[in-house]
Formats: sequence, structure tokens, C-alpha cells
Amino acid sequence: MKYFLKCWKHYADFKGRARRKEYWMFLLFSTIISTILTIALNIAQVVEALNSPDGNPFKMIREGQMFNGSDAVSIIFCIILAYGMTSLLPTLAVVVRRLHDIGRKGTWILLLLVPMLLMCIFYFNMFSLAIAVGTGIAVFVVNIALTVLYIVLGCIDGQKGENQYGPNPKEVEAINNEQ
Repeated sequence: MKYFLKCWKHYADFKGRARRKEYWMFLLFSTIISTILTIALNIAQVVEALNSPDGNPFKMIREGQMFNGSDAVSIIFCIILAYGMTSLLPTLAVVVRRLHDIGRKGTWILLLLVPMLLMCIFYFNMFSLAIAVGTGIAVFVVNIALTVLYIVLGCIDGQKGENQYGPNPKEVEAINNEQ
């Protein structure tokens, strides 16, 4: 939990280095929070569907009316949106610091823009089935490749000693713990 809070304290700090433990603990707690919120949203949607006015819960699902003004669903959805927006900057910062720890430039994070650009092409070309299918497949493949890349980058041990981005955070932490 200490590393999760550390990332929030340094939410816009793109300088320096982040050790593996900080990177993975932040991602772990963020994933747990997102999962709990998503489960709460799904439960609220199911309860709303079961309490549908005509007694047919599947009609609302079939007609895409899951967000028809229910207070619980709307509130939980807004909380998810707010958490996602507020955690974006700390997530980007810890990823950049992690990249620095292994000696890579923070600009590697721009690779994350590739799936976003592909998604824009996908949504703006829905009138063309060939483009939509091709872009959808490309988005899937790029997302898988980037996920594997960031898992690998997150597992690589940081550079020993000081590098161009600062001192090794593992060594600094060890020195602080001895004192």
C-alpha cells in the first residue's frame, strides 16, 4: 500500500526512477479498485434490469437501455469515470519512471497512443466493414503486443547504480532503511 500511496503523492513526477515493486504495487491496487468498481456497476445494472417496469430483465439488455437514469448505476459509472481520469496521470508517471529505471526514455510511453489512434480509425470508419474489421484486428494485436511489452519492461531489473535519470531507488531505499 505504501508504494500505491507514493505514486499518488508523486502523481505528476515524470523525473527519476521507480523500482519494480512501486510499479507493480501501483498497478495491482489500481486494478483491484477498478475491478471492485466494475463489479459494483455490474451488480447495479443487473438489479436495475431485474426491477424493470415490464418485468422482463432481458428486454432492457437487448435494447441497450442499461443506463436509463438509475441513480445507483449513474453514480457508480461517474465514480469509475472519475477514478479513471484521476488515476491516468499517476499511472503515466509511474510507467515513465519505471522506464527510466531500466534506462529507457519516457517517450516509450507514446507507444500507448497507437491503439488509441487505431480505435479512432475504427470508430470513424464504421461505414466500411473491411476497414472496421481490419482496424479491429489491428487494435487487438497491438494491445496484446503492448501488454506483453509493458509486462516485460515491468519485470526487468533496474540498472545498477546511478543512471542518467537519477540514483537507483532500490539502493536509496536500502540506505534509508539502514539509518
